[in-house]
This record gives sequence, structure tokens and C-alpha cells, in this order.
Amino acid sequence: MKRMDEMDRNIQLRSEEWGYRAALLTLSAWTLFNCYQTLVNDVKHNPLPSLILCFAVCLQSFSQMAMKQKMVAGDEEYREPNKLLRTIISSIVAVVLILSVATYLTVRMS
Repeated sequence: MKRMDEMDRNIQLRSEEWGYRAALLTLSAWTLFNCYQTLVNDVKHNPLPSLILCFAVCLQSFSQMAMKQKMVAGDEEYREPNKLLRTIISSIVAVVLILSVATYLTVRMS
């Protein structure tokens, strides 16, 4: 495999950016269409596009935070707490709370 120069890397990054945007737009449209079908036609809800969309956005955000943290790791001027770890823990707590409340409401309504 040949090494990419700066122009090739720029082209690669732009094409990945467009692919990522297209995938997010497609998943968003699929999610909205699924919600519309569920509300209007009483079709069973399919959570798959929503889960994939949430996973993609979270993964992109977490990787961006990790890369920023690695870039300033040795620099004394940019000393700040570990935002990545805090965000991951906060996300896990939020998901657990939402699932707990949803499970409680589902069991109580049944």
C-alpha cells in the first residue's frame, strides 16, 4: 500500500465526511418515516434505525473528544479534567435511568 500524501488524505477525509453525512441523513429519514408509520398506520415500531443513528453520533462524538484529549495530553497550558470519561459515565447513567423509567412504566401499565 502506498503512502498517501496530503492531497490524497484530504480527498479521503472529504469522501468519508460525505459518506458519514449521507449515512446520517438516510438513518434520520428512516427513523422519521418509521415514527410516521407507527403514529399514522399503527405499524409496530422498529427501533433499529434509531439505535444505529444514536450509536453513530455517539461514537463520532466520543472519538472526537478522545482525539482532542490525546492532542493536548502533554501540554501544561491545556490542563482540564477528563471530559471523555465524564461524558461516557453520564451517558451510561442517562441510558440506565431512561430504561429504568420505561421498564417501570411498561410494567405498571400492563
